[in-house]
Amino acid sequence: MMNNLFFAASVLFQSVLGDVTDQEVFNSLKLMGFGMLGILIVMVLIWIVIAVLNRVTSGKSEEK
Repeated sequence: MMNNLFFAASVLFQSVLGDVTDQEVFNSLKLMGFGMLGILIVMVLIWIVIAVLNRVTSGKSEEK
């Protein structure tokens, strides 16, 4: 069912560079998924670094 939908959409779509095949659509979605996964991994790493720094520095109280 999903393959038929992509095939129908790819047949109807004509790019400036030529016809778009269903394999190109799947490759594009795969590449987009890897990019989104990379962004998620970087966000989680930044969150972990912030959490670790917050725990390390929270014990120190500044007195004036």
